[in-house]
Amino acid sequence: VPQVPPQQALYGDDMITLIKEFKKMNPSRFQGGIEPMKAEAWVLEMEKLFEIFPNTDAQKVSLVAFTLDDDARRWWMMIRKGNPGLPWARFLELFYNKHFSLSVRDRKTIEFQTLTQGNKIMAEYDRAFTELARYAPHMVDDEYRKARKFESGLRGPIQDRVNMLNNADLRRSVRQGHPGRS
Repeated sequence: VPQVPPQQALYGDDMITLIKEFKKMNPSRFQGGIEPMKAEAWVLEMEKLFEIFPNTDAQKVSLVAFTLDDDARRWWMMIRKGNPGLPWARFLELFYNKHFSLSVRDRKTIEFQTLTQGNKIMAEYDRAFTELARYAPHMVDDEYRKARKFESGLRGPIQDRVNMLNNADLRRSVRQGHPGRS
């Protein structure tokens, strides 16, 4: 009887332990499909788990691979072959390209660009702003730009009050010898 050489293990004992501990956290499964908001929700949940679960960037991809089923698993099997040692950021890029089309991302960007408070209460507007800002990071890449974008979408009377406060801050700053806002 010919001896079959042992296959090289994909994961060492430490990684197997890490995967077992990760599975105890009961992470969501992702099947794939054509619902981009489910894909986004899955990524957000994985990133939330990674905030409290100790792991390296490279381990994130190995861990999430165990949450992929059906179409998503078949996609991963294909991607994995051509991308050994795939970092998390590249995984996300490939994942979003597959499960979150450019047209949906563009639509969300436009939704953010045109977002106004309208009849929403402040908490609803803030939630929508925070949710949609991910799709237009170039518009909120620093605190000043983020504040200006947020303020520009406020209802008129609220926006007027915010502008008065900003002007008072600017005048106070100038009086104190600081040409910009503090």
